[in-house]
Amino acid sequence: MTTSIPSYRLYREESGESGDFWIHSETIPERTHLHNWEIAQHRHDSFFQIFLLTAGEGEIVGEQQVRRFVAPCALFIPPGAVHGFRFSRQIDGLVVTALGDRLASIAAAERRIAGFVAQTRIVALHGEEIDASFAIDSVTRLHEELLGRAPGRMLLLEPLMTAAVVALARADRGVEAASETADDGGRIEALLTMIAAHFREHPPVAFYAAQLGLSPAHLNRVTRAATGFSVQGLAARHVVEAARRDLVFTPTPIQAIAYSLGFADPAYFNRFFRRHAGVTPGAFRERERRRLAV
Repeated sequence: MTTSIPSYRLYREESGESGDFWIHSETIPERTHLHNWEIAQHRHDSFFQIFLLTAGEGEIVGEQQVRRFVAPCALFIPPGAVHGFRFSRQIDGLVVTALGDRLASIAAAERRIAGFVAQTRIVALHGEEIDASFAIDSVTRLHEELLGRAPGRMLLLEPLMTAAVVALARADRGVEAASETADDGGRIEALLTMIAAHFREHPPVAFYAAQLGLSPAHLNRVTRAATGFSVQGLAARHVVEAARRDLVFTPTPIQAIAYSLGFADPAYFNRFFRRHAGVTPGAFRERERRRLAV
């Protein structure tokens, strides 16, 4: 029998509560000690939450797995995510709950942020790191503004919330790594397209790097990680494949093939082809034509 997961507004406050606010903040002990430091699995369909943990440890009990966390850290819970908690008695910190629709404009502005807010996150916060320090300051100030009555505080709440979400996304190394991997995949795709268009011109690595907004060293590093080849190695493979096609399927003289592939010196083309194919162009043509004739 499937257990129904309750949907709450704020922990145990069900949907009959007035919804005339969009953001709320309180200390974590205010709630958890009432429930013996455990919060049963539930979800907030309309809200997201940021937990800023300054002491203690615990576990997030998700729909599929249990994940452990240790302060100092932050927890991000997106709208609709099933979650429960088991906290140590030493737990301390803040929890900010806000309407989920406030995430839409933040996510739309930046793909990395959209990836961050799409799922439950545990973000380690080491104060010496700039983004971690900024995240701690933003959430703390947000809590203080909500408790206070200073002039203009309502004007500060949304910018502070945006700052907190962005800072947490920056501090989350897992998101950064995933995003960089996705970016690198796009760069390799673009690089291969450019090589296919320009390999006969034999441009230097700097040419491709400039088109992609990277340094030559960075592009070579990304390319090796993704393909096992340097940029010039990939370009050489294109040259050799084009030469093989011409040698096997056309009667074009080897010297003319060399010129068509951007080699001013046919002798150098012979050495280049042998280095990459293991045989001279003439020997390759003869061998492959014999195979086709069988």
